[in-house]
Amino acid sequence: MIQGLIIKKVIDVVLKKIMEKHKLDKLQKYVEEDNELDVQVKQLQKTISKQGKYIEELEKSVAVLDKDSHPPIFGKKDYKDMLKRINKLEKEK
Repeated sequence: MIQGLIIKKVIDVVLKKIMEKHKLDKLQKYVEEDNELDVQVKQLQKTISKQGKYIEELEKSVAVLDKDSHPPIFGKKDYKDMLKRINKLEKEK
């Protein structure tokens, strides 16, 4: 147990010396702490999650509208026939 504590302290001292010699403090700070890009990514994830929920709600609304709606009364063929009749009536005047 004492040996474990001694080894732990020795490793801590060695790591501090290595970090001081190679100036790894900034690198360690960059890796371990959140920087502005991490904050932006977290905010984007929240925004995307909210928009995903909103899209799901809209899709549900569209599904309800599709279920409740009916097909068009007139098709393309009926539309063409009505145009012919209207043109014929206009020519007769």
